[in-house]
Amino acid sequence: MSDFILFIVVLGTLIIGHELGHFFAAKICGVKVEEFGIGYPPRITTLFTAGGTKFTLNWIPFGGFNLPAGENDPEVLDGLAGASKRVRSAVLLAGPAANILIAFMAFLLANKFIAPDFNRVLIMEVVRGTPAEEANILPGDIVLSVGEQQITTTESMVNVVTARVGTSTQIGLERDGNVLFVELVPRTQHPPDQGPIGVTLGHPTKTTNWFEAAELSLESIYYQVNAILRLPGRLLQGVATPEETRVTGLKGIHDMLAWAVSIDRSTQRPFLTITLIGIISTGLAIANLLPFPALDGGRMMFVLIELIFKRRISPRYEGLAHAIGFTLLLAFMIYINFQDFINPIILPR
Repeated sequence: MSDFILFIVVLGTLIIGHELGHFFAAKICGVKVEEFGIGYPPRITTLFTAGGTKFTLNWIPFGGFNLPAGENDPEVLDGLAGASKRVRSAVLLAGPAANILIAFMAFLLANKFIAPDFNRVLIMEVVRGTPAEEANILPGDIVLSVGEQQITTTESMVNVVTARVGTSTQIGLERDGNVLFVELVPRTQHPPDQGPIGVTLGHPTKTTNWFEAAELSLESIYYQVNAILRLPGRLLQGVATPEETRVTGLKGIHDMLAWAVSIDRSTQRPFLTITLIGIISTGLAIANLLPFPALDGGRMMFVLIELIFKRRISPRYEGLAHAIGFTLLLAFMIYINFQDFINPIILPR
């Protein structure tokens, strides 16, 4: 799968998942949904109609949308604006909740099946004609020690081997549950992409049960939410750089996914890619909860005002606020997408 197709699939899944949260919550609460669109207009075709909802296919492939009846008009029967505060809150919060659920599932999958054990070093590849091949080191071996030094990280492995170039060195390995030792001499001269002994290093996967994986997934979501909420304060305090706090657009998300895929190809498992999907989904949930008109959080703000002051702001003024908010959001999205091209995000190599 090409990076661009993966980008379309991931972004589409996250946005459609968000809209499905709104859709199912609306249906459960008795709010009529006029249209559920895959992609954004202009419309290609109406796929089918079910339960009074048109399911449509649209030309712009980035995600989808959910159109409840009476979104800004409380006079519409079975519409969103005319529903109770509890129903409106449930429908509005269901979208971000769906993104948190998607994030949890992504982190759960990564932590249960493909999480790397960063405390162990795996031989992933052995180059032919190198000291490692001559010493019969094999892909899949776990490095336990180099000389007298216990190895727990790839960095410690590189440092110890580099310090022993030209010297006969004993390496302890674990293979198929057995411990063995090999002797080799790290090269002083070698191709830059091979290293002194000619191996590619990585990490084995670690085994976790479902409870541990779920606990790690909840911790990952908490960490992401906490990090996002603290960013503005860290920026004001000068602790975080503007690069850390910048908002990325479509190109930025594409570049991050492409970077993750390139790293995962070397490890032959999609841990970083799936983890990044969880991070993006969490960020999408938080962004939609911001108290800005046109966003879910902005609409919730009007519900809270009604709850606190026991009086509803005129639907006309609320609709105007959301229209202005949408225009500003559109302008902001154009700006950040433009920035992604003229000032691309910097990713680690």
